Amino acid sequence: MEKRVLTIIVIFFFSWFPVNAQYNSSDKSLTYFNKTEGGISFGVGSFKTNIYNGIQKKIRNDEIVITFQTINGFRYMNKLSLGVSVGVEKWQNGLFWPIYGYLGYALKPEGNTFFGNIYLGYGIGTRYSSTYYEQGKGAFALSIGLGYQMNISKKLRFMYEIFYKYQAVESTYFRINDVTTDTGTIQTKTPVDYKVPLHFVGFKIGICFP
Repeated sequence: MEKRVLTIIVIFFFSWFPVNAQYNSSDKSLTYFNKTEGGISFGVGSFKTNIYNGIQKKIRNDEIVITFQTINGFRYMNKLSLGVSVGVEKWQNGLFWPIYGYLGYALKPEGNTFFGNIYLGYGIGTRYSSTYYEQGKGAFALSIGLGYQMNISKKLRFMYEIFYKYQAVESTYFRINDVTTDTGTIQTKTPVDYKVPLHFVGFKIGICFP
């Protein structure tokens, strides 16, 4: 709970930070930026779950994730961006608080151009248990995106992008075996810890104060 409160405080602090602040350098080639975005992503592929009498089941990743995040950092020569991203993700079966390092690159220094980015960090949170899997905790996360940005005004840009995301979840599956004894058949369950690899594709839109 304390981590969630701290994350919310950080989000609001950076959101209200002066968006036109500029690094105090002689050539002004290093500028502060704030990028705020929201998006939706859909689970793709499947992941392994319980082993029942030697046969391991697979579950389709049907999670739908709604994301809101804000990135704050510095941009060099209006092309290379480096910053920190904090946000919140509402899953169908959980709630996560992603914290990422951010690296972005625009093809041109002008406002209207294509760009690419990578987010690398950790998703703090919980995916709640269901009929098919046990509860899991967030772990390593990675996101790669490609998009296009357009100048709305001198101080504002509109951006949209498609992206791929990987989120690991520390969870448990069970080795389940039916064992026949003199008194009948009993079932044994042995827990096994593992990291569930979850994959997503999605779409985001955002605004940026360069």
